[in-house]
Amino acid sequence: VVNLETSLLANNCTYWKSRIDDRGLHRAGLCCVNIGAVYENCPNLEKFMGVEVGMVSHKQTFNKWNIRMKKRFYDDYLQQGGSKEMKAWAKTRWFSRRPVLPMNVGYD
Repeated sequence: VVNLETSLLANNCTYWKSRIDDRGLHRAGLCCVNIGAVYENCPNLEKFMGVEVGMVSHKQTFNKWNIRMKKRFYDDYLQQGGSKEMKAWAKTRWFSRRPVLPMNVGYD
């Protein structure tokens, strides 16, 4: 389980690519740890920054997995009070490509 200590952020997202005027809501799944890095590396993860992710199988392509995860994190964004439509939200608050990890990550 990955949790975010929100009291330290004072309701501001510290994601390095975010605009100053777009930091009011935290970018769960993108800020701190990119959720894309867990694909095929953490299949037993159940919750990520408060979002239920354990129900999304890793036994599918990255693109299908990403679509299902995006929906879950978009719903979390709406629960935080976000108002963007999914397409606009995804453009600034989600990733489209699988993150490149060092070769020794996720391997024994």
